[in-house]
Amino acid sequence: MAGTRGRRGGVGVVDLARELGVSTATVSRALNGSDAVRPELAQRVREYAEQRGYVANRLARALSANTSRAFVGFVIPYVDTPAYSAVAAECARLLSRDGTQMILSITENDPEREHRQLRELLASRVAGLIVSPSTYVTRASKELLRNAPVVELHRASGIAAPGVFSDDEQVITECVLHLAALGHRRIAYLGTPRELSNGAARLRGLRRGLELAGLTERNCATHLSEPTAENGYTGANQLLGAAEKPTALLVGGGSLSQGAARAVRAAGLRLPEQLSLIVYGDPTWFALSDPPLTTVVVGYAELADQAAALLQRRLDGEPVEPRPYLVKPELVNAGSTGPPPA
Repeated sequence: MAGTRGRRGGVGVVDLARELGVSTATVSRALNGSDAVRPELAQRVREYAEQRGYVANRLARALSANTSRAFVGFVIPYVDTPAYSAVAAECARLLSRDGTQMILSITENDPEREHRQLRELLASRVAGLIVSPSTYVTRASKELLRNAPVVELHRASGIAAPGVFSDDEQVITECVLHLAALGHRRIAYLGTPRELSNGAARLRGLRRGLELAGLTERNCATHLSEPTAENGYTGANQLLGAAEKPTALLVGGGSLSQGAARAVRAAGLRLPEQLSLIVYGDPTWFALSDPPLTTVVVGYAELADQAAALLQRRLDGEPVEPRPYLVKPELVNAGSTGPPPA
């Protein structure tokens, strides 16, 4: 019967008690190592539980003991992108050193799903949250975040909370100046929406770089879209297919860069003779290109380290200033940038 299951889809304490012919209290005490159960009976319960494939519901036990610090939520829009997969893996590793388990929640950048997941995590009394909010995070989600120990990552929702971000404004400025120094005057920019905090920062960096280089936004065709590889492919094709073709393409976003690199290859453009290309994200993959791609290298491990450390400080009750903590990326000049075609 459904009511006899201690855990959905598995063997629970009630099942073990019924099958062994003892009370649920006896089973619980035996599994928890209590001295109140005779050693031979406790051994029999533990051996039978292992034989039946019982797995303790650690979350329920932690909640009942008011020790939910053992769990924190990690809420991200995507998991199949370098920016999130790398940071998620590193955060989980860092938090586990203190016995804290990370519950991964993927919103698919859907604000309503994000709100439901935040409610469920907080209802489960997780100790805190590391959150990368969706593009159009709802007011209700912001209210939930304001009342929880939260550290924001990659993206800011606009609430007063500490957050760890890549210093994209500065590095995009450096990218524009690098291309301008090579002689480029028609630069195309493929980036993320200005509604995202990192998208807005990259646009500020783009404009500042153009200004410092003595160029205007008329010198820079811009295409903004949600950060997916498919959008990167489509956006790059649109920019490269313009009547006045760019001599350089700058991409602000890891997933966009994957799609853009594929579009450049499909177009048969030689780098850097026909087009200079700067991509963003993980240099491991982009180094495999021929030639290797000039890349904005983001310190994902450092982002994860700072986010985990800030959350642990909040859980320890230490004061953490609600401000952005910036990690500086590095522009690694490889073989995909050079002077514009004659």
